Amino acid sequence: MSDDDGRGGDDILDYFNRSPYRDLLDIEVTEAADGRAAGRLRFSEKHSSNRRRAIAQGGVAFSLADSVAGAAATALVGFPTPTIDFRIDYLAPATDDLVATAEVVREGGETAVVDVEVVQRAGDDADDRNVAVGRGVYKTSDLPDDAPWDLDQGD
Repeated sequence: MSDDDGRGGDDILDYFNRSPYRDLLDIEVTEAADGRAAGRLRFSEKHSSNRRRAIAQGGVAFSLADSVAGAAATALVGFPTPTIDFRIDYLAPATDDLVATAEVVREGGETAVVDVEVVQRAGDDADDRNVAVGRGVYKTSDLPDDAPWDLDQGD
């Protein structure tokens, strides 16, 4: 999924992975092409909302989900797609590394609707834990010349 297919696949990964915010949270977008994306978050103590037990604050899964869903929309249209709306349902507490996958389910010229799933990998033969599901709406019409989003972020 991550090859540069004329829609900026490698540029999209670079754009998302050079974000200071995603760097702060240890979020990495690992794949982005053809309206699909995947990413991961390396869980650590800084993500926890509880001092006695490592349980991720809800914004951690939300940030991963929105980042990966945004990468899917961006991979479809070839330029950054600002979030218009995003909703998430939390299904279980996150206590370890997370993986998210997203897919554009509709692109209508002005906006794209993207579904995303966040799971905690169980490893071995155990079942993965579904942590959250979300749906985002992203602006896919042309951005104004002075928009702060640009795949070329410079050095």
